[in-house]
Amino acid sequence: KMMPGMAGMMDDNQMSAAEKRLKKSKSLILSMTKKERQNPDIFIKDKTGPSRTRRVSKGAGLKTKDGEQFIQEFQTMRTMMSRMQKKMQAANDSGQDPNEMSPEDQLMASGNRAQRRAM
Repeated sequence: KMMPGMAGMMDDNQMSAAEKRLKKSKSLILSMTKKERQNPDIFIKDKTGPSRTRRVSKGAGLKTKDGEQFIQEFQTMRTMMSRMQKKMQAANDSGQDPNEMSPEDQLMASGNRAQRRAM
């Protein structure tokens, strides 16, 4: 509700759920070491990733699945942002208006996994 342009788009239940997710995310990040915050790939690529996830989740007072979900969401968001950045760069290089998104790009940005997989 406090975000510019978001007035009336979220009801109280959605706002409460978003605030809970944000609180969980913050506690997970604060439970990470400085090295883990600077290089989150170690949760995914390093053989110690699963034990790190368990430790961070426990330190945040959450279940391991919450930590795993957080890492997965982070990786998904990172991938999506990278793709969008590449498409914006390609649009700039070709002289297109980067604000005009194709239907596929809009679908990717919307986060609807089932529709993306159907493509």
